[in-house]
Amino acid sequence: MGTVILESLRAWWPEAILSLGALLVMVLGASTRRSQPALGVAWAAVLASGAALWRLHAPAGTGLFFGLIVSDPFSLALRWIAWGSVAIVLLLLMASREMERTLRGECLGLVLLVGVGLMLMAEANHLLMAYLSMELVSLSSYVLVGCLDEPRSAEAALKYLLFGALSSGIMLFGMSILFGLTRALAFPDLLRASAALDGSMTHALRVAVALLLAGLAFKISMVPFHMWTPDAYEGAPTAVAALLSVGPKAAGFALLLRLMTALEPAWPSLAPLALWLAVVTMTLGNLVALAQTNVKRLLAYSTIGQVGYLLIGVAVHTRFSLEGLLLYLVAYLFMNLGIFACAVAVVDDAGSESLEAFRGLARRAPGVALLCALFLLSLAGIPPLLGFFGKFLLFGAAIEAHLAVLAIAGIINSAVALYYYVNIIRLMYLVAPATSSPLATGPAIRWALGVCGAGTLLLGLFPGALLGMLRASAVVNLL
Repeated sequence: MGTVILESLRAWWPEAILSLGALLVMVLGASTRRSQPALGVAWAAVLASGAALWRLHAPAGTGLFFGLIVSDPFSLALRWIAWGSVAIVLLLLMASREMERTLRGECLGLVLLVGVGLMLMAEANHLLMAYLSMELVSLSSYVLVGCLDEPRSAEAALKYLLFGALSSGIMLFGMSILFGLTRALAFPDLLRASAALDGSMTHALRVAVALLLAGLAFKISMVPFHMWTPDAYEGAPTAVAALLSVGPKAAGFALLLRLMTALEPAWPSLAPLALWLAVVTMTLGNLVALAQTNVKRLLAYSTIGQVGYLLIGVAVHTRFSLEGLLLYLVAYLFMNLGIFACAVAVVDDAGSESLEAFRGLARRAPGVALLCALFLLSLAGIPPLLGFFGKFLLFGAAIEAHLAVLAIAGIINSAVALYYYVNIIRLMYLVAPATSSPLATGPAIRWALGVCGAGTLLLGLFPGALLGMLRASAVVNLL
């Protein structure tokens, strides 16, 4: 037993470093009112965790901690996305004036714990581990959303908590039904047990799977479990909204794909539902975004629309679609955190979350405006940016699987989304600014914009290398 634990810990160093860093950061935050020591420790933990991930070479598939989690190329790719989201969000937290009065150990420690939970979600190989990792992310996120001393922040956190508690209860109910049917909790055991169920239990199995998916739908903001998203984003600090928009979505899709693999016998009956949920999610998100005047609410509905595109990879459920989903998740990491970095800079400067705050940005900060336009066009799927190649692979996978309705819906929704993305570009370049003073940007926001801009543009110009690395990760293992 001791040998198994030691071998598992060697492969779990990135999460262990983040966990220890979170505890130390919280202790520092409670013992001093200065944020610099806690921030230094947080960065040390993130960089050390990244170095541990870099040294980690995942085999074809290895069960860790007696099969509770699995280390394989698929989980490694998602762990990198989780790590990248935490690192970039730390830069945004440093740059955001909203966080100046709350940037202490408690907040920073919770961001690191969210990173640990996201990595565990990507590695989960057991229903209990899946639930515990989701709750670690959720409970930390509830507090982060309400960390500002403002009524709307407290209201957003309360709404988020209530919706989250309901979704957790639904998911646990589904797990209990599934366990009653299969007497199994580990994903490999679920696969064998669900395949052996006779026809009389098929309907009960479908109900259990639907309830499980409902809990995950909340995490990824899929319609009809998206209601919390705009209120939570609007009430949360902009940097926290950025974290919620990327990390939990990527980890949620990783867990969803593992569950789909474990419950493969029940999936054919649910595939049509996944198809129409993808269409409804992207359509509702993009149509409602057209009417938004608050930048954070617009980005919230944009996120819901992007989730609809990602659901194409789930509904098609082929190796090709999984490659497209992973590529689009990487693109989404850079382009969505990039546009949130622009929002942090503009909102802090203007003191307003209205889209009007972007007026004349090209005259006040040409570099920021150019990068902002780059991220918006990538979100819309304009070549040669990375977002285009992600959508190209997803839509191509749908056509290859004879599900052209998904590709058509995706193209139409991309055209709709282009309208409200280009509207922001119009405000930046064609409307006179309210003030002629330059936009002040600190080194942290410049680093965040530079990293996201380089990822969006360079990987879009040369997507072959990224796709080659992700191709080996497009296999979901159950051990």
